[in-house]
Parts: sequence; structure tokens; C-alpha cells
Amino acid sequence: MKNNRKEIQPKDIFSVLVSQPLSDQEKEILLFLYQPIVGANAFSLYLTLLGEVSAAGLSEISFHRELIMQLDLGSRQLEEARAKLEGIGLLDTFVKTDSELGITYVYRLNHPESIERFFKDEILTLTLLNRVGKKKFEQLFERFQPKYTALAGYENISSTYREVYSFKEEQLVSEHKLLHALKQSFEDPVSGRPLTAVNQQQFDWAFFVSQVERFGIKIPQNSQQVKEAVYTLNSLYGPDELELAEFAKETFDYHTSEIDTKALKAAVHKHYEEQRKQAEPQVRRNEQAALTEEEQRTYRFNSLKKDGFSDDDIRTIIDSETIPPLKYLAAVKEQLGGFEIAQEKYIIEYLIKRSGLPNSVINILISYVLIIQKQATLKAEYAYTIANDWAKKEIFSPEKAMEYLKNKQTENQNKRKKREYTSGYRQNPVRKEELPDWVDNPVPEEKLSKEAQEKLDREMEEFLRRRGER
Repeated sequence: MKNNRKEIQPKDIFSVLVSQPLSDQEKEILLFLYQPIVGANAFSLYLTLLGEVSAAGLSEISFHRELIMQLDLGSRQLEEARAKLEGIGLLDTFVKTDSELGITYVYRLNHPESIERFFKDEILTLTLLNRVGKKKFEQLFERFQPKYTALAGYENISSTYREVYSFKEEQLVSEHKLLHALKQSFEDPVSGRPLTAVNQQQFDWAFFVSQVERFGIKIPQNSQQVKEAVYTLNSLYGPDELELAEFAKETFDYHTSEIDTKALKAAVHKHYEEQRKQAEPQVRRNEQAALTEEEQRTYRFNSLKKDGFSDDDIRTIIDSETIPPLKYLAAVKEQLGGFEIAQEKYIIEYLIKRSGLPNSVINILISYVLIIQKQATLKAEYAYTIANDWAKKEIFSPEKAMEYLKNKQTENQNKRKKREYTSGYRQNPVRKEELPDWVDNPVPEEKLSKEAQEKLDREMEEFLRRRGER
């Protein structure tokens, strides 16, 4: 966030403006494409601010206290909701300090991108995909995908403009001032902020440019578009400046000697999205004796028993080795009285393709999250974090995964006992209850002048009247 950003105070005043009313299609885009990204609080904030705007495109001046009460949010939650709208390009916030009024805010609501521009914007597209998952994303895309009809065999015989309408070229000169004024009236005096994911602090753009130029490759004039593509690839897959320069060397346009953004994306995607080979399960078998499969299972059971695993643990380990992960997920969900959802199936498929973990270890991960941690569903970020940790530690057998989890549980219990002992030695234990946000962020009572109070009462009456009409 910017350094001049200040925490919202209930007594601070604000007004809202918007260039023109939102169309029905724009409202549908907000509901289905933007709401999953920004969340319920930010979406409600946008609609509430939009409701304050009059037909002239500007709202009356109001206190933030009214906004806090109307949305039933604390100051901190309101700040977070505002930041989410700003970050996705739906809101611009302007602030000014007045000697009499104090800090005043102007919220400029921006229109959502058109359907075409939304799905062509890689940042928006990937952000939505990460929020809703692959299956829901595909449903949304199908909902908004344009329905083009092929007209093979037909000839376009439509009349041209010149064939129907008269046009005098000399008017372009005589009406130059009028035409220029009309153009100017549709240009926002405060330029909008482009939605960008480029972060110069995280990615050394100058170093990347120096490397590609060393190969004789040029950066196109529209370097911002290339920056977006390069940084997005860096964020998604993790290649550094040198690695991306190597990809650029293999994919540049030989005719122009410039970076070919499309070919660069395809090469990086192909390299990192190729299915990672799963590690061979580290299962202890007796390879010296000629044993049947039944005898090998008995040998495995006895080996696990000798290692100190209980009968329940052994059953879990053997189940993890014999049941495919999707069926294992369904069985665990059924045991817990729930059901698997599409997002969970996608997570399991992704782990099988990308984590390198054997199916048996993935099954232990499922069991740990849903049974031990008592999570209602398998969450992508949490599951990927565990899988990545296990892959780095080369935990490629179910018993190794269970030993690791038990050791972590013992460590956590010892730390908790140590904290409780230290806390009890210093003072008697006091029960702490979780308090709601409004307790931590109380709205201070302020004294208004008689004129300001009358104005506020009128605004409140107007608000209640409008609400009653809905």
C-alpha cells in the first residue's frame, strides 16, 4: 500500500462519483466474474457506493460512520474491502486534507471490463481461475463465451457507408473545433490505473533485458505488455531472469528479432506443465525369498508391526496402498458423513500429476487433512503446501508420512506444554474469549453541529425511504 494511505476514521467524510450508469450486462459481469475475486464484503461495498450516486453521477457528502453502519463492517474490514476493489481496478480512491473538514475522500467507481477484455486479460483470468477452481471457471467461461455462427458459403452483400450516406470531407476541417471538443468530453481528466501484476522489487526487469539483448533479441516498443507476460510467467512457474532469458532465446521472432510473447508463454507452459513422474512407493518387500503376494502382504504387516505401528495404523497404511486417491477421498467423505466436491477432485488430480508423490502418500495427506485436522473440505493452498513439503523431504511411503506427522504432533504438544507451564508460572491462567470485530474497532461517538445533525437526519430519512422502496 502507498505510504500516504491512512486508516479510515468514522468521522471522515466521503463522496462517490461514477462516469455513467452501469449497464445490465456490466452488473452481470460484476456478479459472476468479479464477486468471486473480491469477495462478499468488497462486492457489497461497491454496490453500496454505487447506490449513493445520483443520476448526475455524484453522491452527496456522507460520513464513513454511515457506511460502516450500513455495511455492518469494522473500520479494518472496510479498509480491506476497499483495497480489494482498488487492486482489481473497480475503484480509485482520492484523499485531501482540508483545514475545516479534515480528511475528505472521493471514491471513483470504475466500470468492469467487458467480457472480451476480461477473458483476454491474463491477470484477471488467472485470478478468477485460482479463486473458483477449474470446473467452475469453465462453467463461467461457457456462460459468457460469445456464440459465433460460421457462415461458410455465404457472401457478404451489405451496403457500405458511402453507398448509403453522404459525407463531406471538408467538414472535417470546418468542424474541427466541435469534433475536438466532443472527443475531449469523453476523456477522463484523471487517467485510470492499468491493472498490472508487474513488481519490479521481485523481478529484476533491467537484468532480464540485459540478458536477452546479449542474445541479440530486442524488446518490442510496447514493453509493458511484455513485462506483464514475463512477470506472470515468473509468478506462475518460478523461473528467474536467466531462465526466462533462455526461454526467450529459443522462442524469439526471427523476422523482427523481438521477443515473441505468445511463443514464450507456450514454451514455459509446456516445460512446467508436463506431467511430473510419480516417485516409486518406498514399500518394504522381501525380494530375497520367493514369496507370493499374500505372503508379501504378511511380511509387510509384520514389518510395520515391528516398527511400532498399531493395527489401526497398519490398516490405514495398507488401505492407502490399495485404493486409488479419488476413491479414497470418496470413502473418507462417506465415513465422515459428507461428500466430495468437484474442486477436491481437481486438487487430487493436480497432486497426482504435479507433486511427484505416490498415490499412497497422497491418500495419507487426504486422511490427515479431513480426519485428523477435521477440515470440512480439501483446500487447494493447504494441500499443495503439505505436498510440496513432503516432496522436498522425499516422503515417498505412507509409513514415512505417518511417522513425520506423529513427530510433528509430539513437537507441537511439547511446545504447548512449555508455553502453558511458563504462562502458569508467571500468572494464574485467565480464560480469553474471542471478541467480535466491533469490540476491537468501536465506533467513537462524535458531536455534530446543529446544522450538520439536521443534514444527517435528512440523509438518514432519505436512505430509509429508498430502502423501503426496494
